[in-house]
Amino acid sequence: MIDIIVIGAGIIGSTVFYELTKQVKNVHLFEKNKESGLEVTGHNSAIVHSGIDPHSNTLKAKYNLMGQAMYEEYAKELETPFKRVGALVVAKDFEECKHLDMLEERAKERHVHVVRYSNQEALSIEPNLNPNIVSVLDMPTTAIVDPTHLSSQAIKKGIINGGEAHFEETIVSIEPTLQYFEVQTNKGVYQARIVVNCAGLYADKMEALVGEATFNLRYRKGEYIVLSPQAPPVADRIIYPVPSPLGKGVLYVPTISGKALVGPNAVDVNDFIERPILDDSVNDMKDKMNQLLSNIPYELEIDRFVGFRPRVDNDDFVIHEHPSVPYFFTLAGIESPGIASAPAIARDITNTMILPGLKSRLLEHK
Repeated sequence: MIDIIVIGAGIIGSTVFYELTKQVKNVHLFEKNKESGLEVTGHNSAIVHSGIDPHSNTLKAKYNLMGQAMYEEYAKELETPFKRVGALVVAKDFEECKHLDMLEERAKERHVHVVRYSNQEALSIEPNLNPNIVSVLDMPTTAIVDPTHLSSQAIKKGIINGGEAHFEETIVSIEPTLQYFEVQTNKGVYQARIVVNCAGLYADKMEALVGEATFNLRYRKGEYIVLSPQAPPVADRIIYPVPSPLGKGVLYVPTISGKALVGPNAVDVNDFIERPILDDSVNDMKDKMNQLLSNIPYELEIDRFVGFRPRVDNDDFVIHEHPSVPYFFTLAGIESPGIASAPAIARDITNTMILPGLKSRLLEHK
C-alpha cells in the first residue's frame, strides 16, 4: 500500500513530492512524460514575481508573497540557480501611470519594496528603454529561476528521502474505495491512501476520474522569441508593459541560461495542441516590445516556443480536497504567478491538507 500518490511532475507536483518525502517515506510520483517539467513548467517566462500583481484576497496573492519570501533559501536547499534581477513596469503615457500608482499603493500594503522613477531616472538605469516612456515602477525583488531544473532537483532529493518516481507512466483510471484508491496506469495497478492531483493541463480530467469535476480548465497560449546568449544584453532587468486583462503582456526577460526571451503574446484557445508560430504573431510581439525597449538584436534569434496556461473562470488557483471524494486533493489552474508560488504551495498544502488527511485516513482504519 502506497501512502501518497502525486500525479504530475511539473513544478507543483515535483515540489509537493519533495515536501511530502521530508515527512513520509512511502510517496510515489507519476509522470506520463520521460522527464519532469516538459509542459507548462518548461514553457513560460520563468519569473519569480514580486507579489504585487495578483488581486487581494486570492490564493495567487497569498502564495506569491509567501513564495517570494522563501525562494532564495529554497533554491539553495534544492541546489538550483536563483538570481534577483529586478523588473521595471513601464508606463507609456499618463493614463498608464494610474496603473503604476495602483501597484505602488498595493506594494505598500503588502510590504513589497518598490521604487518609482521618472523618464530620465529610468533611462539612466536602463539606457535602452524607449525614450518616449513616461514613468516606471522598479520591483527589485523580482527574480529568475530555471523551473525545469528546479523540478528535476526536487524529484532527485525526494528520491534520496525515500520517495519513488515513475516516468513514462500514464494514469488510466482512479477508483475510490472505502480504504484506498485503486490507481491503474499503463504499466500496473497500485493502491494508495491519498491521491494528489497536480496534473497541470490535465488536472480537470484527473479529477473527473474519481467523480464529478468541480472546475473546468480553459487554456491560454503564449508564444516566445528566444535570443542567443551571445546577443548583447539590452536590459539588465525584466521589462514589463502595464498589464492588460489578458495578462502581463509582452516582456523582455533575461534568463538563467544567458538567453533572453521576448514574449509572450496571449491568445485564448480551445486546446493545447502546439501549432507553428506565425510570422504575424512574431511581428506583433516585436512591435509591442519596441514601444518599451530599443536596440533588441532580433537578428540573433535562435528559437521560438509556445507555452499553454491552464486557467479557471474565477482567475485564481484551485487548491482543495474533492467535496465528495475524501482524500483526493487537487492543485490546478496554477498559471502565473505559479513559478513564484510553487514552493509555498507545496510546503503549505503538505502541512495543512495532505499530511492531516493521511493521519485521518490511517486513524479511520486502525
